[in-house]
Amino acid sequence: MERAIQLSSLLEQSKEVEVEDAFILQNKKLLKVQMEASGGQVLCKAGAMIAYQGQMNFARKGGGAAKWVKKQVSGEEFTLMEATGTGDLFLADAANDIILLYLNNEAIGVESLNLLAFTPSIAWDIKMIKGAAGMMAGGMWTVELSGTGYLALISKGDPMALAVTPDQPTFTDPNATIAWSHGLEPSVNVDVNLKSLKGIFGSATSGETFQLTFQGEGYVIVQPSEVAPVTSFAGQKGGGGGAGGILGGILGQ
Repeated sequence: MERAIQLSSLLEQSKEVEVEDAFILQNKKLLKVQMEASGGQVLCKAGAMIAYQGQMNFARKGGGAAKWVKKQVSGEEFTLMEATGTGDLFLADAANDIILLYLNNEAIGVESLNLLAFTPSIAWDIKMIKGAAGMMAGGMWTVELSGTGYLALISKGDPMALAVTPDQPTFTDPNATIAWSHGLEPSVNVDVNLKSLKGIFGSATSGETFQLTFQGEGYVIVQPSEVAPVTSFAGQKGGGGGAGGILGGILGQ
């Protein structure tokens, strides 16, 4: 049983975390961005801003002609926002848990629905997943991030990292897949023997029917849910289970 607390206690428990990092977890569902430490700029999911202190400007981020073409081919609607200014910016996404990472001259593949924010020192590009993409309207797309800087992902619950080795490939439900190490190129595995699930459950797009296959050496990060996370951006579509957007939306336009 939880009892009421005094207002002074609430203010003390929920006060801002003061650390000299660009990205700070205020709590497991709320990200604080110190704009000065981030170089006065941050890239984040559109609709993720819940508050800011200081002077801020927000603009849609396109990413260049090549990424625009990839976005058009995919048919997705994920929009990247660029925030510039001074002060503190607070980001969240539909009360999902936040995974805070620091890349040190590293690269990582990310399901775009799970991408919340990253510092401008990190380069990004759009990649197509191999295998069975022709079966899916618009193909299967993901985001590759590389460089040195901060990265924030979202997860529906506490994530788990699965090791991938040459003698032990890993298969994941696309809806549960968050990210994977550089060098692991996911491909699609369709289990034709389980297509009868459509008649039983009314859907043939579950992770049991088709999975992502990871082979090589590295890791895959998954969330403890077979349902793609709800996003705070109403215009976004995508996410692991459905044909035409298995790995989320595409950044920018």
